[in-house]
Amino acid sequence: MPSLRLTRRNIDEIPFAESGQVFYRDTMLSGFGLRVGTKSKVYFAEGQVNRRTRRVTIGRADVFAPDVARKRALAMLGEMADGHDPNAEKRKEQVERITLEMAFQRFFEARSTLSPHTVNGYQRTERLYLKAWRKKALSDITKQMVLTKHRDIAKAHGETTANNAMRHLRSVYNFIAATQDEFPPNPVQILSQARAWYKERRRQTVVTAVDIPAWWKAVMCPVP
Repeated sequence: MPSLRLTRRNIDEIPFAESGQVFYRDTMLSGFGLRVGTKSKVYFAEGQVNRRTRRVTIGRADVFAPDVARKRALAMLGEMADGHDPNAEKRKEQVERITLEMAFQRFFEARSTLSPHTVNGYQRTERLYLKAWRKKALSDITKQMVLTKHRDIAKAHGETTANNAMRHLRSVYNFIAATQDEFPPNPVQILSQARAWYKERRRQTVVTAVDIPAWWKAVMCPVP
C-alpha cells in the first residue's frame, strides 16, 4: 500500500485506478488514507476496535479538503481507540430509521410475485390493524407491544384476523432482519413462547340432502 503526504496537489495527481481500488496511506497521520477507485477518490480512517481492524469512510476528496478530512480522521481514530465502532453505530442508526411502513414497502418490492389477494391482505394489516405503528421504527416494536396489539385486534376484528395480522408482521420483520446485522430478534416470537396464538377452526362446508343430487351430477357427469 503506497504512502505519501495527502495534500490537495498530491491527491489531484494520483491517477484513478484502472480496475478495483488502490489505497494510499497518509505520512502525516497514521490511520488516515485515501481510497482511489476507477471514478472516485475517498478519504478513510483505519484503526483498531477491540483488536479488530475497522475502516471508516470519511468523504470524497473532491468535497473535503485534506486538512478537514485529516481532522475528522483524527476524531474517528480517537473514538476507535476508546472502543467505539463507528461502522456499528452507523448500522444501528440505519436500523432505527426503518419504520414499519418502510418495511412493508421493501417487502412488497422484493416479493413482486405475490398474488394481488396476498398483497391486499398485507396492506390491510399495515394500514388498518397496525396503523398506529406505521411511523414507528420496526426495531422499537417489543414483545409486550405484540401481545397487547394481538389481543386488541382480536377484540375489535376477531381472533383469526389477529393471528393473520401478526403472521404478516412476522414475515415482514424476518425479511428486514435478514438484511440487517444489528436487528433485534423478532418480537412476534412471544406469541409462540407464551402460547398466545388463538386456535382457529377449519371451515367445513356441509352438503345438505337437498343439494346432494346437484352436487353428484356436477362431480360425476363429464364436462362436454
